[in-house]
Amino acid sequence: MRTLLAALACLLTLALASPGFASEKESPKKSEKKSEAREAGAKLPKNFREWAHTKSMVIPDKSHGLYGFHNIYANEKALKSLKGGDKYTEEAAFVVSFYEVVDEGGMVSQGAKIMDAVMIKDRKASATEGWVYAAFGPDGKALPIDPVKDCYECHTSVRDKDFVFHAYID
Repeated sequence: MRTLLAALACLLTLALASPGFASEKESPKKSEKKSEAREAGAKLPKNFREWAHTKSMVIPDKSHGLYGFHNIYANEKALKSLKGGDKYTEEAAFVVSFYEVVDEGGMVSQGAKIMDAVMIKDRKASATEGWVYAAFGPDGKALPIDPVKDCYECHTSVRDKDFVFHAYID
């Protein structure tokens, strides 16, 4: 589970209010950025399953950091940018639901929920260049992750796509 949470950073995840994460060895500037990202916070949208379902994928290898059956949802603002290839506007949001992978006789489907990962465009999240990341357990409670290390650092590899890995496919 720890590996999954760390890798989840690469997919989409968060800014939780959680003081004291900064290491004594970190520069004050880096500590401030981590703190700023956590203070932005995020909530799991209650109606995200009503958003556009834009993609599903499966990573069946349990040793992989992003193991699971993934369903990706985009709100209207995110969907518009996703389809048009434009920069994302304020409040554009994605939720990725992770489920156990169930293989029954060669048919792969989703099992029990593992977590939901959230990514929301918010210009105030300067430590993560305008995105808030969050992760929530199956019970809807926030999971303790570091949004800079666990999410943003991986998402910088797609900076030219406004930090979003996902591409729209008709």
